Amino acid sequence: MANMKTLGLALGAALAVGACADAGTGPDLLDQALTLNAAVMAADATLEDVALATTPFSFASGAQWGMGTGNGLGNGPKGQPGGRMGIGGPLTGTRSVTFYDAQGNVQQAYDSLTTASIHFVLDIQGDVARGVWSGSVARTRDMTVTGLAGVETTRTFNGTGSEAVERSRTLDDGSEASFDMKGSFTHENLVVPVPGSATKYPLSGTITRHMSVTVVNGPKGDFTRDVTVVITFDGDNTATAVVNGETYQIDLDARSGGFPLKGTFRFGSGKGNG
Repeated sequence: MANMKTLGLALGAALAVGACADAGTGPDLLDQALTLNAAVMAADATLEDVALATTPFSFASGAQWGMGTGNGLGNGPKGQPGGRMGIGGPLTGTRSVTFYDAQGNVQQAYDSLTTASIHFVLDIQGDVARGVWSGSVARTRDMTVTGLAGVETTRTFNGTGSEAVERSRTLDDGSEASFDMKGSFTHENLVVPVPGSATKYPLSGTITRHMSVTVVNGPKGDFTRDVTVVITFDGDNTATAVVNGETYQIDLDARSGGFPLKGTFRFGSGKGNG
């Protein structure tokens, strides 16, 4: 079991832990499963963040800038509805963008040399699938990008946001269980190389997420836990996520719809979406 975490999904399903005879189904295992779900959710959001931060800017009407390969938010007037985006699923949303020069004056359009910073608000929602993990997500980001003036080598992202993730599952007895996460997050000095650089991963910075996780109609009844996730970057293809003291490695090269954590995890078997 050295490389296997056998965790029943804390989704209200019966915990399937047959691979480890001594695993049990007590509160500790339930908390571990909840922590794993929080780690996957945070990893999914991190892949969105990195895709957004490392995608080339293009603000001409009809151009694309956003998340995923070939799928970005429509880039017309402020608040224009977006198209499909996200590398974990087809997400939609709206975006508002304001450009500033080095003196803090508002610019009417983006200029690759004179624009010094960008403030954007991005709302997304949709269904996400990451391997055996899936759910419905809604996120709002209120971000400022700096370091843009002149010939760039890096960009820095700072900002805040909120999110909600909902999952449901049909139990063996036909009843429905739900697993909901709601909370806020902060990006602190997320430094990324400009698109086209030899290094494509964030060089440094931290993303901190605070969430309240609620399971309704679970195998141990209803309960709520507070979860804190601290994600750090160091320039390679992984990011380190510490979830309530438990460490996970986020795979920044995860393919579209692929499971976003490095390592092997086995989820509970029950019916429904994972």
